Amino acid sequence: MEWHLPGLPFDLHPLIAEAKRRARRRRFLIAAIALAAAGATAGVVLTAGAGSSGAVPWLPTRPQLGSANPPLAPACTASQLRASLSLQGATMSLVGPISIVNRSSQRCSLLGRPKLSFANATSKWRETRWLPTGSSPIPFDPLAPPRGSLRALAPGEHVSVMLWWSNWCGRGAKSGGSLTQSPSAIVLTPPGGGQIRLAQWHGLGGPVCNGGPGSTSLLQAGNFTPFVPQGPPSSALPLKASIVSGPPLHVKGRRIVGPTLTARAGSWLSYTVVLTNRGKKPFRFGRTCPAYTEGIGADENQAYILNCRSVGPLASGQSVRFAMRVRVPRHLTERFPPLGWTLAPHSWNAPQAQPAVVRIR
Repeated sequence: MEWHLPGLPFDLHPLIAEAKRRARRRRFLIAAIALAAAGATAGVVLTAGAGSSGAVPWLPTRPQLGSANPPLAPACTASQLRASLSLQGATMSLVGPISIVNRSSQRCSLLGRPKLSFANATSKWRETRWLPTGSSPIPFDPLAPPRGSLRALAPGEHVSVMLWWSNWCGRGAKSGGSLTQSPSAIVLTPPGGGQIRLAQWHGLGGPVCNGGPGSTSLLQAGNFTPFVPQGPPSSALPLKASIVSGPPLHVKGRRIVGPTLTARAGSWLSYTVVLTNRGKKPFRFGRTCPAYTEGIGADENQAYILNCRSVGPLASGQSVRFAMRVRVPRHLTERFPPLGWTLAPHSWNAPQAQPAVVRIR
């Protein structure tokens, strides 16, 4: 409705315009309250102080992984360590990690490569370094302690060593490839002394003898490497993660199905992740916020701490939006690399978002 009040001694139009603005503001507030109530019923959490996007702001908080150069502790002894071996078949060889944990109450050093041998060997053998280039066969983990932390391995911290064992030509070896009598154990001698016997591969026997009777077996071992093991089932989070999609993308006339984003090489990409409580009970983040990892393409993942302190309890089916940022590599071989995002990667069945396809401009 338009107002026309001619003949008055002063202009009422500014007052009328202000009245209209206040009426519109009241209608907006009423609609917002109704939307919030409906959102709570439908499983939407509106986070106070989250900004105009309705998302919890991103913070560049990095996880604390410990010192990269602590004072050198005494060398670890066998009595301080617990170790297990997990081997599986790989092209007629056996491959897998030795998992080691400091089970004592004291720090100890575990540097370099392990000293390994065989118990009750019926074949010649030699031990060498895994990979001539010296690169680690264990995938990069941005949440693992730095390698320098092995100067003082803390109680409860874990270490992994990758093994590749091939051509075991023990008693009964024949030409043309055969399974022969395997040793009774692989023996680990820590730098501080003592021995740990590892015999968890016996269901597989030993590696196939390819070189014929009298040939030498090869046991390749990597360096001691810090790692974080997967948590038990009790560590599972009842959360579902999803990346909010940008405008649809079409590649060669076909529409990409799934979340899509657009970014420039060498820049920061801002995006949003939604976490939804898919459990039957309310969920609340603990006293400390969990870490998450993100990465684009083949570039190494980065780790940050989720900014969850302002988030209250999430009822079953409720969601909360988190603003995210990721550095786009300057040099990419892919035009449409994937963006991955995982919450608490070492928890049981960690919440992992469907990767988004990123169009690089």
